[in-house]
Amino acid sequence: MKLRPVAITAAFIAIVSAASAQEFHRLTVMAFNVENLFDAEDDPDNTGDDTYLPLAVKQADPDHEANCLANTDIDFYAQQCINLDWSEAVIDQKLTALASVIVAAAPYPDILIMPETENPAIVARLNDTLPAELQFQTLVQLDSTSVTSDRGIDVAIASRLPLAAAAIAHPVDFGANTELCGGTRDIIEAPLTLPDGKVLHVFGVHLPSGGNPLTCRENAMQTLIAARSALPQDALVIAGGDFNLNCSETRGDLFQRMVQFGKWGVPPEVTSGCTEPGTSKHRERGFGTWFTWSFLDFFLVSENMLSEQRSMSGWFANLGSFRTVVTSGEQIEANGEGFVSTKRFNPEDGTGVSDHLPVMIELVTR
Repeated sequence: MKLRPVAITAAFIAIVSAASAQEFHRLTVMAFNVENLFDAEDDPDNTGDDTYLPLAVKQADPDHEANCLANTDIDFYAQQCINLDWSEAVIDQKLTALASVIVAAAPYPDILIMPETENPAIVARLNDTLPAELQFQTLVQLDSTSVTSDRGIDVAIASRLPLAAAAIAHPVDFGANTELCGGTRDIIEAPLTLPDGKVLHVFGVHLPSGGNPLTCRENAMQTLIAARSALPQDALVIAGGDFNLNCSETRGDLFQRMVQFGKWGVPPEVTSGCTEPGTSKHRERGFGTWFTWSFLDFFLVSENMLSEQRSMSGWFANLGSFRTVVTSGEQIEANGEGFVSTKRFNPEDGTGVSDHLPVMIELVTR
């Protein structure tokens, strides 16, 4: 059989040349609930930070114990507020523990979403704890959440990418459920400039805790969806952080409707059920174990970043890269009953890191 020569046209050469010239990019996003990252300074407008003060400061205040008892009806938290010595040395131990996990992550995160930070100063201090060559150039901590809503803790976003525009805080509107739900953390939006000049809208979330009715988390998701819907239809969007949706809730019909209505994609592990792995544990009421893993922390990505979708942006989220990050034995422990769980930071001996494991996902160019 005689083979025919292939005519290589100028147009074909131009297409190949353009494809070869396009630079490949991969970015890693981490979400890490850093668990009560407070400084040791007393904010006079925020009684919610009274737990996180040096013991000497507490003992010098004749009203401190009464304030602690007035702020909670749970004895554990009242006693912690009264007796915890949140000193500068303890903060240094906490920052070192957090930094050790971040530094050991592979690949190193280009974007880091951190629920539970008190103010910009403590976020900058964490950044300074990282090696100089790994410090983030962009730090977003708007200190916007009302101290009467939830102790004034906020979601921070750190990145090695520059801001494309000013960051925005989106307060959660509970509407008719305001009395039921109280308050919660603002949703933070940071538009970041990608290496090829496009803009990635990063939303940092910390939804109401599992102690609140599911309808409170539903309202918070509605606020997130509204903020995402206000962007251009072709905008590149990722939302990450602590959604506080346990495994029973993420595999339910309501969550599926929220994902569909918001035009999101979600890693399949998040909706796969109540087995390992996960980022934290909750007490499953009714049948089943008392120590059930859930992906309380995860990512949602705009549908135009899914690999099976048509896209002109050149970027997609690799849902298969979604994973928990365990880089140190200090992140996990086995309790007296033999169950493995997360190991939260212990101020008394400096062990542990957080009550949540971090998660990561990769964004790549097509």
